[in-house]
Amino acid sequence: MLTRFWSFGLALTLAAALSAGTAGCKKDSTPEADPDAVANVKLATSATLGTYMTDASGNTLYFFARDVDGTNACTSATCMPLWPVYYEANIKVPKALNAADFATKTTTDGRLQTTYKGWPLYYYAPATGGVYTREAPGTTGGNGIGGIWHVLNPDYGVVLASKTVVDKTAGTSSSKTFLTDINGRTLYYFAKDNTSPGTLPTNCTGGCAAIWPALYMGKPAMPSTLVASKFTTIVRDGNREQLVYNGHPLYYYAGDAASRGKAEGHNLNDSGDFWFVADPAR
Repeated sequence: MLTRFWSFGLALTLAAALSAGTAGCKKDSTPEADPDAVANVKLATSATLGTYMTDASGNTLYFFARDVDGTNACTSATCMPLWPVYYEANIKVPKALNAADFATKTTTDGRLQTTYKGWPLYYYAPATGGVYTREAPGTTGGNGIGGIWHVLNPDYGVVLASKTVVDKTAGTSSSKTFLTDINGRTLYYFAKDNTSPGTLPTNCTGGCAAIWPALYMGKPAMPSTLVASKFTTIVRDGNREQLVYNGHPLYYYAGDAASRGKAEGHNLNDSGDFWFVADPAR
């Protein structure tokens, strides 16, 4: 009799365990929501502009070259209503994007604004009859305005920045528009590359390359105001591609400490050779 009860109890225990395990399996097997379906940052495609970001409703998102330091520089009474800030408290991204690339900053007047890789994001709201109205979803009318407003393609490798830069030789300051990588790190030209174009891969090597690292990158996606055909590459350091714009190989400067918006190498005399921020007009 005791054996019969022990067997019956064991059977009940096993049944309960199996039931719990089955319930756990059912819970764990519930499919997660498709990131593309629930994303409130979307990707759109244009025949002329390629891929670019929008909000959940398809309104185009823009970035501003003057925000290279990572701070909203659209602070004037004429700029702010034309370029309203974009803010999303709980960013949900599609599979093609990385949520870690988004953050929130507070503007100088206390507004919250979403950033992407450090670039504050905006809408475009042109004035019609004196009223600023956000452009319709699917339109990109703000792209290229002033050469410093662009739709944001997450695949951009090189973008434009605009800020006041100090001339390290003359000691003067002036506004410059120049190339940076997508993280806002300033890119430079080397004067020796202009005078010795036949030896581009070896004009800055050894100690020079430690201070002025080459930008190793194939031909990138870029804002529409840059000329794609002017981007080429050279091979150096064995088989690595260095990006070139309009005949100028592109470099970083170690003195900028890999910090966005820093441009400490403009017209810097380094052992008799001069360096300049990468002005696309040169």
